[in-house]
Amino acid sequence: MTIHKRIVLGSAALALGGGLMTAPGAFASPQGAGSAQTAQATQSTYKASCSYPNVCFIKGGKTVASYKDTGYQKLGAKARSATSIHNSRKDDGAKLYYVHSSGKKATSCATPGQTRNVNKGWKLYALDIRSSPTCK
Repeated sequence: MTIHKRIVLGSAALALGGGLMTAPGAFASPQGAGSAQTAQATQSTYKASCSYPNVCFIKGGKTVASYKDTGYQKLGAKARSATSIHNSRKDDGAKLYYVHSSGKKATSCATPGQTRNVNKGWKLYALDIRSSPTCK
């Protein structure tokens, strides 16, 4: 099963089981259609620049903002411009809030240790670090 299919199936399971609204295309895995070896290198880069217990916002391969407080938080300008997110937390999920250039809104959950890319047309605007790894 490809990474994309896993993400789609996982998102659908979260949306049905956790009451989350996830719009297709709001986020993507860091691997895209690349190899597992490339994905491991990407994950290592994010982990190296995103220390526990932060949720880091990455642009151009560099961490531009990080958050560690639990609860709902509106993002600053640097975090809103991020193209990737890495959740370095061990037990907590990071619920991400997106808005599309069309005005449509969506949410997703970055589970502990997970990295997500933000697709074109979507921007992050808020974060909710929750004490559940599935953002419930």
